[in-house]
Amino acid sequence: MRRFGFIIAIWAGLLWHGAYAGSYALTDGSRILGDPINYDQTGVMLKTGAESYSARISWGKFTDEALRQLRDDAKTPQERAIVAPMVSDDIPAPKAKLREITVKPISPPARPDRRLEHLGVLAVFTSPLGWVMLLILYGTNLFAAYEVAIYRKQPILTVCGLAAIPLFGVASPIFFLALPTRPNADGQFFPSSGAAVQASYAPTPFPSAAAAGGAAPMASEGFALFSPREPAGSKPVATAPTPADLPAPEVYQRGDFLFNRRFFETKLAGFFRVVLSESDKDLLIHIKAVRGDFVGKRISRVTPSELYLEVFKGSATADEMIPFVEIIEVQIRHKDLN
Repeated sequence: MRRFGFIIAIWAGLLWHGAYAGSYALTDGSRILGDPINYDQTGVMLKTGAESYSARISWGKFTDEALRQLRDDAKTPQERAIVAPMVSDDIPAPKAKLREITVKPISPPARPDRRLEHLGVLAVFTSPLGWVMLLILYGTNLFAAYEVAIYRKQPILTVCGLAAIPLFGVASPIFFLALPTRPNADGQFFPSSGAAVQASYAPTPFPSAAAAGGAAPMASEGFALFSPREPAGSKPVATAPTPADLPAPEVYQRGDFLFNRRFFETKLAGFFRVVLSESDKDLLIHIKAVRGDFVGKRISRVTPSELYLEVFKGSATADEMIPFVEIIEVQIRHKDLN
């Protein structure tokens, strides 16, 4: 009876071990039976019997099928997380679908109408783009005529008017550019000769302080020279400088100079100061423009297209805006010169 019970116990142990122990294939072709009981980063330890345990087997000795089985036999999520990164599932990834490229037909530009071939150059009037090009050329020709009229000192209305006529459009600026510079007969432009400039601006001699009753007349608008009376026997009063002692004016004419921001910042740099230097405090800026003449003491501001001249208006001053395109001549003169 005891022998029969012992045999039954052996068979029950074998059945229990076969039911709960796993069989894991190794990379060398062998297999190992056991129940995984301890997982770590280096490997796994198996229980191979009731009281027997295997050494820790590294993960690299198990086949992919055995690693997949060890992952499924893990008892805790932590053990399953250790084995999961080493399992390579052979599930093929779906191939990416290629995007279909649709080739759109190219529509070529319309060819010119063959019925207009007999027009030749006049066919440019049949399209809006042709009209735009003609208007641009027309405006450019008028601007060229305006510049030629200023450079050659010809009547602006005459030169630009002839340039506006289609028959004389291009020929008008070329014709007036070929003519010599017109002399200063109508008074609209200053002469270009230095001697003529000084002659046209010959100042009238100022009377002395004694002849004027002790006070010199106004040298220029906004500036007065006073000579108070001195008692008898005192030092004689200094009189105003005579025109012969004054420096000649500096003349800058359109055509000889390009009036822009750089010109005024270089040629008239001293007149941008709030307090003028000793050499510039007695000088005035005379600007001849299309709108008239402007006389000022300093330039308050300059932009890429215009300047602001501080002009005299009675006993006060004001900033006058003068565009560069309207300036005909710039003079730097002494305040005692008319």
